[in-house]
Amino acid sequence: MDYILSLVLKCFPCFPNISVPSVILNNKRYKILNLLGEGGFSYVYLVSDVSNNNSLFAMKKIRCPFGSSDETFRNAIKEVRNYHRFANSNTPYIIQSLVDTVLDEKDGSKTVYILMPYFEKSLQDIINYNVINNQRMEEVEILRLLVGICRGLQVMHNFKKTGGSGQAQPQSNDEDDLLLPLGSDDEDGDTAEGTELQEFAPYAHRDIKPANVMLSAEGLPVLVDLGSCSKARLSVKNRQQALAITDFAAEHCTLPYRAPELLDVAVNSEITEKTDIWSLGCLVYACCFGFSPFEKLEVEQGANLNLAITQGRYNIPSDQNGYSDELINLIKDMLVLESTQRPSIDEILERALSYTRL
Repeated sequence: MDYILSLVLKCFPCFPNISVPSVILNNKRYKILNLLGEGGFSYVYLVSDVSNNNSLFAMKKIRCPFGSSDETFRNAIKEVRNYHRFANSNTPYIIQSLVDTVLDEKDGSKTVYILMPYFEKSLQDIINYNVINNQRMEEVEILRLLVGICRGLQVMHNFKKTGGSGQAQPQSNDEDDLLLPLGSDDEDGDTAEGTELQEFAPYAHRDIKPANVMLSAEGLPVLVDLGSCSKARLSVKNRQQALAITDFAAEHCTLPYRAPELLDVAVNSEITEKTDIWSLGCLVYACCFGFSPFEKLEVEQGANLNLAITQGRYNIPSDQNGYSDELINLIKDMLVLESTQRPSIDEILERALSYTRL
């Protein structure tokens, strides 16, 4: 049905007298203007608010054929809760849900709608433009974007369950994580009390890449697509858990930006927010050289992508494309195979700020 709708939308310029489809959310009508993207059971539309000067928004529609028992529904609710979780941080560097609602369909299925701000460009669009036009991104611009992305990730990586930090409090009995059984005995942290350490409940985005960094009208980087965001720290105790995390990563974490510890998860290992640090290193590399480090090796040398990532094998041009040793060394530090040796998001932000003197 949504595919047919996308075809119909393309025909409207030829037939201006045909009425434009719309959807009502929280008693407001939004005109559906265009299909921006799709994947699996989800579709993202460009819509306009009829009652507010036709202001533009992005509306995500997620179809859940089997209702509340559907894994798609669980994932959708998890995504909605992620938007709510970080909302109280008031950071401009993480996208927020403006409206979200669940509709019960007559056939027993459910449809989840999420209304979000609309951004015209992603960081990937900028990188593509530079590659096509044989241009390079200025180092000061890369560092400016890196500072913003770090500030968004800080909210996730330093998240605390209690309100003492000024950040959002997750709802109790929050079944937001597909991997709930895989971590500590108290994944939800509902019993956390007393010490600061017990209140600490970091989250990881898990799919940091240029396409998931949008640029606001003011030019600020905004982290989007929180469908993959989950509790950062997982203790892998057996083979079943290892396979479950590997499968989760294969579905939710884009391969050229995926951390090596997520490719073939080892028993008795620890998965942490350092997976985002690896992905961030790949992202900064892409800003500098046009592709993720392992895509570049694949294109230029025909390297096996999985093997290159597992071995941490990539190349940096001898002239460094004109970028400073400080920036190149920062990339190298983020792309260390041993996750515990990668810098924290706080350390990366501190270094980026020192390079820019912001």
